[in-house]
Amino acid sequence: MLLTQPNQFTTSHRTIKNNHLFLVDSKDGEIPSQNDSGLGLYNLDTRFLSCFEIRLNDTQPVCLLSSTETGYLSTLVYTNGQFQTQNKDNLDVTVLEETIELKRETILDGALFDKYTLTNYNIEAVYLRVSIRFEADFRDMFEIRHLVPYKHRQLHPPEFSNEQLIFRYEEDRNKCLQTKIIFKNFEPHCVDPHTVVYEKLLYPLESIEFNLEIFPSALHTPEDINWAASDYQNALTHLDTYNKIWGEETTEFHSDNEDFNEMLERSSKDLRMLLTQSSSGKCFISAGIPWYVALFGRDSIITSREALILNPSLAKWTLNILAQYQGKEDNPWRDEAPGKILHELRVGELAQKREIPHTPYYGSVDSTPLWLILLYEYYIWTKDLETLKNLWPNALAALGWINDELMKSSLGYLTYKTTSPLGIIHQGWKDSFNSAMYENGLQAEPPIALVEVQGYVYLAKKCLSTLAELLGDKDLKNRLLRECKEFKVRFNRDFWQDDMKFAALGLDSQGSPLRVVSSNPGHCLETGIFTSDHARQTAIGLLNPDMFSGWGIRTLSSNAVAFNPMSYHNGSVWPHDNAIIARGFALSARQDYIEKVFTGLFEAARYMTYKRLPELFCGFPRNLAQTDPPVRYPVACSPQAWSAAAGFSLIHSMLNIQPDLQNGILRIRNPKLPSWLNVLQIQHLRIADSVLDLEFRRAGENVMVNVQKRSGRMDVILKI
Repeated sequence: MLLTQPNQFTTSHRTIKNNHLFLVDSKDGEIPSQNDSGLGLYNLDTRFLSCFEIRLNDTQPVCLLSSTETGYLSTLVYTNGQFQTQNKDNLDVTVLEETIELKRETILDGALFDKYTLTNYNIEAVYLRVSIRFEADFRDMFEIRHLVPYKHRQLHPPEFSNEQLIFRYEEDRNKCLQTKIIFKNFEPHCVDPHTVVYEKLLYPLESIEFNLEIFPSALHTPEDINWAASDYQNALTHLDTYNKIWGEETTEFHSDNEDFNEMLERSSKDLRMLLTQSSSGKCFISAGIPWYVALFGRDSIITSREALILNPSLAKWTLNILAQYQGKEDNPWRDEAPGKILHELRVGELAQKREIPHTPYYGSVDSTPLWLILLYEYYIWTKDLETLKNLWPNALAALGWINDELMKSSLGYLTYKTTSPLGIIHQGWKDSFNSAMYENGLQAEPPIALVEVQGYVYLAKKCLSTLAELLGDKDLKNRLLRECKEFKVRFNRDFWQDDMKFAALGLDSQGSPLRVVSSNPGHCLETGIFTSDHARQTAIGLLNPDMFSGWGIRTLSSNAVAFNPMSYHNGSVWPHDNAIIARGFALSARQDYIEKVFTGLFEAARYMTYKRLPELFCGFPRNLAQTDPPVRYPVACSPQAWSAAAGFSLIHSMLNIQPDLQNGILRIRNPKLPSWLNVLQIQHLRIADSVLDLEFRRAGENVMVNVQKRSGRMDVILKI
């Protein structure tokens, strides 16, 4: 069985990305030779560069600065340790430490473009030698993640000629992968098949600039797949323009807390960084770097829901591309069925040769109802009737899959069980192998009905009933509302555990409850499937000390037998999980609960590099008497899309913004600001055909709203 939890890679590494191309290297900018970790230069699920080691006169340079702040550009500044060389008279001299500067600037735009600046700060001229070692193993991402056995490849010997170094691998007669390295503004020589050397006599305070370019390409494929900028400056100009457009199309947030401003700016940059274009030209949000630079169903949907307040176009792109790949047949190898929304699409060698089922793979029980919820919320936010009508057949197909599965299930709930020999065991958002357990810690065997998935089904049908009425299908509307009413009664009877004052994580194939306290029922709060009393008790339980670590809500109670604060899903803290739960708190106007969660995550982000919330962090309790930071999870993706969008979702919930497009109103119900914010300005907020600039300002215990600018016909109504 495939596992989803990666290994080897740690959060101490750096990442930059643009479109399909991304680079993962160490803090000092290196990719060690023969590394068996996730370090490398990747394109289309393939590692095109597996080694990059730079040396200065045969010594390892000392890294003074390492920055990937923009997301697509890396800056490194090196200096030297002491070494021996020759002066202009060819006499041996000692170069003292910290007298040479080597600056390396890297940008990604269809290729990797490196610009180097080498400067001599010695008082005499010295010969400097820069050597770089390259390797390319062309391994598939699934091999690097150790999800499938390593496949030995017959690689062509490296070819060095005409100031180019080329690595090549032929998958078969019809496809060849190639890494071409071009050296510009200098004439290196090759000392071995993998290492090039550049030597230059530099006079005092003299600087020289040279470049190299790395082109990862799949030969015999369409040109648009292998497109690249012409050089470093062209790439920089192109991406600066692209990012300016992204900034103009997204909502801006400004507050009186600079740390919070940095966190939100980082989040917006990360979402732009994770934007990727499919072969069909449609854009989507990749789930995370380095393991999940691919189209996902659940991740892309949840991210788009969280980011509606930032840029509703993300939702439109997500809906359309997932509709394109919607299931069309019963295919056990891919866990596919008609109407089902995919889990994951891969395009590397193993996928192309059908050695893995991700072509695409449909092993997700919740992507389909979540897609329906996103369709509703996108319409409510934009009033885009054309997109709604275009996707309505896909919506009916998705509903058909849900109803078929409910009919097949002996429990009458939406369950999962893989039919693929390489499928995922557990197919909810907690998809690691040990994420569904009984009270005694033993694992439950699928089919399993997860608690949050039933909430998604309920909300999806409620949303679809509203859309059906809008499109004139009152029969469908009435049928869905009847089904929801019956489903809600059964759900509260079967999942609620009176003695726990909490809902079970799920039901096994016999209908026996998985009696552990987890974050899963928290997702049900926003769906409305709980009775009011069960919703109240759930909210209270989620903020008890066994669930709330001080940094956020844990995935599993610390009282559970299976609890492990360092596990992937059994006690860690996931920002997106907390953001979804906070949406539920907003439904019952519990902004005080949202503030507690929001504050914990914000204070955790302040300890993170660039104030970036990672995929997850460990669930150890926070000691408020000390200043210890949250404990990092060693293999978390960073950035991760739904973590990047979590802050925007929390703002949405805290301010309780509710578009009512039918009446041309933006309702703001009992908005609150956390104690560490006094002013929050939201500029260029796009709702339907209106654009608003809003200011939220604390006034005692209340928050006042000022409409600073408005275009369009949207009225703003504040209810306190």
